[in-house]
Amino acid sequence: MFDKRLLESSELYDKRYRNFATLIIFPILTLFIGLFIFAFFAKKELVVTTSGDIEPTKIVAQIQSTSNNKIIQNDLSEGKSLTKDTILLRYNGDSDATQLSVLNAQLTQVQNQKQQLGFLQNSLLQDKNLFKKGDDFGYEQTFENYQAQVKTLSDNIAKSNQGVADQNATVSNEKEAINQQIDTLNTQISQYTELENTASGNGSISSNNPYLDQYNSYTAQLEALQNTVSMATSDTKKTAQVSADAQKSTLKAQFLATVQGDVASLQSQIQSLTVQSSGLTNSNTYDNSLSSQSLSLTAGALASANKKMSGLDESLTELHAKIALQNQVDEQSTVRAGSVGILHVLPNILGLKAIPAGTPIAEVYPELSKNVSIDLTAYVPSTEISALKNGQTLRFTVEQNLPKPEILSGKISKIDSAPTAQNGLNLYKVQAQTLLKSSDVVKLRYGLQGKVTIITGNKSYFDYYKDKVLGKD
Repeated sequence: MFDKRLLESSELYDKRYRNFATLIIFPILTLFIGLFIFAFFAKKELVVTTSGDIEPTKIVAQIQSTSNNKIIQNDLSEGKSLTKDTILLRYNGDSDATQLSVLNAQLTQVQNQKQQLGFLQNSLLQDKNLFKKGDDFGYEQTFENYQAQVKTLSDNIAKSNQGVADQNATVSNEKEAINQQIDTLNTQISQYTELENTASGNGSISSNNPYLDQYNSYTAQLEALQNTVSMATSDTKKTAQVSADAQKSTLKAQFLATVQGDVASLQSQIQSLTVQSSGLTNSNTYDNSLSSQSLSLTAGALASANKKMSGLDESLTELHAKIALQNQVDEQSTVRAGSVGILHVLPNILGLKAIPAGTPIAEVYPELSKNVSIDLTAYVPSTEISALKNGQTLRFTVEQNLPKPEILSGKISKIDSAPTAQNGLNLYKVQAQTLLKSSDVVKLRYGLQGKVTIITGNKSYFDYYKDKVLGKD
């Protein structure tokens, strides 16, 4: 029989109800309650999924063909890292190089000629030979000819001035001789005057007077007359005295007349010599034009040199223009990268041996490095475009065999207003920008394709499945 006391024991109930069916109910109930609560509070992202690729935010430069000539060197390769002036294409341009070489040789020749002409100009200005080495253009000989002309001019003027100086010296010597003669005559006049004054009783004659003998002869005659009176008798003495006095007066008058005649003759000679001296004049016809004529020669030589320099300057300008034009032509025979970046070769020119001038051949994208901005580009069907707007998050997952998926995120910055036809579908181009991290740089390339997920909003899981059941978007 069954012992009813066992009904009061928990052991009975434990053995009766402790089985899998009863134990599973509580976990399931707990899970259900948790899921129910999760459905109200947890959010599900609403997304638009499509494909996309990585594009540059801008094109640094576009490279075009510069010549119609045959390509002899082609270094275009997709994704090539460029530095400034990296050679991309080289065209056949041998004739252009030859012409450039000829123009450069002409330029060197004209520059050398201009340098030598500059030496000539400075030599003329400083009046000394400043040529440092042999002159192949004859400018040093031109300067030597100029110096010879200046020397000839100087010698001629010096010779002419020496003739004038000699003539003036002769005149001076003649004047000096005349003056000496006049002085001598004036001395003689003073001596005669002394003789006249002595004879007139107004003075005495010096012992060194050259005419002292003449005066002594005169006084001797006077004494002889006086002696005649002394020898006369007393009866005739008075008569003799009168006669002697008359003879003395006559003798004195004759003596003074003779002296005065000699003085007059001397004065006449002095007058004649004075007239002769006044007729002797120095010549003032010295040639003082050496400085002006030398300046004129220098000015003429400089004017000629300056004219040649102007011609050389014009030649240099013309040559520089030709060389610049030829360099431009030569530059057109080589296509170089104008900036640093990544090369993207346009597919329609691959394999061509000649490309018409002006045809785009490649584009330069910014280098991929830390903090460089790139565009995450997606093409969204027209049926889903209405849910998109600027500022929404766009996730780009790179489709590569990587241990860890490479995911990039950005905010939508641009949505095209018109669709683009691709493979018979109307797709809208959507772009989002993002900054690269250092860990992204080694894994990414322009043109990489991947999966694009655009988050358009979120709902609770309850609302999401409710709308699905009710057929709402």
